[in-house]
Parts: sequence; structure tokens; C-alpha cells
Amino acid sequence: MSDLSIREIGRDEHKLWDELVASSPQGTIFHKSFWLNANSELFNQKLRIIGCFEGDSLLGGCSFFVRTSRGAFKMATASCTMTPYGGFVISPFSNGGKKSQGQWIRYDEVMRSLCNALSAEHFDYIQLVNSPGFTDIRPLTWGGWSDLVYYTYSLDLASHDDANASKSVKYNLRKANANNIAIKQVLDASLFYKLFSMTFERQNIKPPVQETYFKKMFDLLRDQGSCEMWVAETPEGEKACAYNIVWDNKRAYSWIAATNTDLRLVGANVMLDWEIFKHLKENGFKEYNMFRGNLPQLTTYATNFNPQLAPYYGVEKSSLRYNLLRGASIALQSIKQ
Repeated sequence: MSDLSIREIGRDEHKLWDELVASSPQGTIFHKSFWLNANSELFNQKLRIIGCFEGDSLLGGCSFFVRTSRGAFKMATASCTMTPYGGFVISPFSNGGKKSQGQWIRYDEVMRSLCNALSAEHFDYIQLVNSPGFTDIRPLTWGGWSDLVYYTYSLDLASHDDANASKSVKYNLRKANANNIAIKQVLDASLFYKLFSMTFERQNIKPPVQETYFKKMFDLLRDQGSCEMWVAETPEGEKACAYNIVWDNKRAYSWIAATNTDLRLVGANVMLDWEIFKHLKENGFKEYNMFRGNLPQLTTYATNFNPQLAPYYGVEKSSLRYNLLRGASIALQSIKQ
């Protein structure tokens, strides 16, 4: 094995981490240090980034958040509320499923080194949801981790064209035009939160984040030049839906969406998505990650646009005492029912 070393990547080295994120097939805006630091502070979880080095060269790493649960359990997760994934980022010497023997050996060395370092942390529970670019989780499953599979929808923007719109899309676009729905851009945290919170309030559920979260993130994303907020509204000025899109050097992402359920049948959502697709294509984006692949109702909506279904992978590992407590909790719930 090569002379590899594992160590924590400090805040003063986050530029080095960001360079790896930008060059790696697995790296996304959700791995960027500004995103990780902000969400660490907003959710009061400690950010950890461990790196695998060969000399001064950073070959790979893993980002995750650490917290204590029930005062005793040491927990770690790569994702958190409003952050879909994080986890492993490996140097471009790894080329998906087309690794040569030399590339595979190097990839395996780096991954085993990172896995050994994570095991040495002795977390009671750790779950790492990785980006769609991280396709080879075998070094983890061979090391005793359990695998998790999630799905997202990815749209090839090069093939996006009005002539290729499905019957459902055309129908909803006509409906939106008949209802005089207008589309505009405005990055307004208060406006978005008002619409975002409506969905939860109607179900008597507390929103997962407060308005201060959006104010903080919108300010950061504005500084990064990596966010747009799109709104569809009626002639009376009622907001029918709003989407926030973010991007990195690889693709754009449908980060957060909010819909006024009273106006869900006016065609606004489809028109808003359609205009966003055209805008992204005109501005040189090749790919749009729509998410929406893990819930039936969102899947039904997403397939209107003929996107490609893509899996992404998580892994998890837990201690014996954590498993015992979880088993006891499940048994207790069963008895109560």
C-alpha cells in the first residue's frame, strides 16, 4: 500500500478541500466548505472533514456532522435537514465503473484508509448518504457497512425542447397561460418562508427550519453567486409556488420547493419548472438534478418531464449498544400499539 496518511482537515485548509470537491466526480455544492460550515452552525452540529493524503496531496476525504444523542450516543451523519447528501469525495483518478487495475488499487487504498479512520472513531451510529457521483460502495460493504439506496431524477438539459414536451406538460402550460400565471426571479427569504411554512401549518406540523435559516443561506449563496429563486404568481399577486435552485461547476439542483396547495391546480408548478429548464439550458448548464425520486407523489410529478432515474447510495454502521437500544425501543412501540 502507498504511504497514505489520514488526518483532520482544519478550517484553515478548507480551500484545499474545496479544490478537491470541484475536481471530483462526487463533489457537489453540498460538499463545499461554506455550505458545511453554515449548516454546522445553524443546526448546532460539529463539522468534521477527514482527509486521505499522500504527502501534501489530498486524494480523498469524507465530510460529516457529529452530535450526541440522549446524552450518551455518539452519532454522525453526512446529510442533515436541507442538505441531501455529503460523505465521500475522491480524487478524479477514480473514473466510475471504468477503472483500470491501477485506478482501482488506488481507489481501494484511499477508501480503506478512510473507512479505517471512521471505524476508529467508534461512533454508536454513523450514516453517510453520498452524492450520485459516488457509485462504488464496495469497499464499505466489504468492511461491514450496510447499504442504503435512494433515487433522484436527472434531466438532460440538452434534450429539453418545447417540441418534446409531454401531453401532460402541454396541458398544464396551456392551463397556466389561461390563468395568466407570471414567472419572475426574486431572492427573498421572507417571501419564500411564508410559502414554505404554509404546507406544514396545514398539516399541523412544525416547519423543519425557521425563516432565519433561509436568510442565512440566501445571503451565503448570493455571495457565492450560486442561487436563484423563481416564483409563479397569479394576476392578483398570490404566490402559487416558488423554487430555489443552486449549482456548482457540474450541474444545477432543485434545492427547495414550496407550493400554495390552494393553487396547485392552476398549472403554475409545471410552468415554473419549464421556464427554469429553458433558463438553465440557455445559460450553459447540461444537467439538472430534480431530486423527487424517493416519494411516490413527487415521482409522479417528475416523470412528466421524462427525466432519467438515477440511484445514489448511503451506508450505515451501528454499535451493539445502539442496536440493543433501538431493538428495545421498537419492541416497546409494538407493545403500546
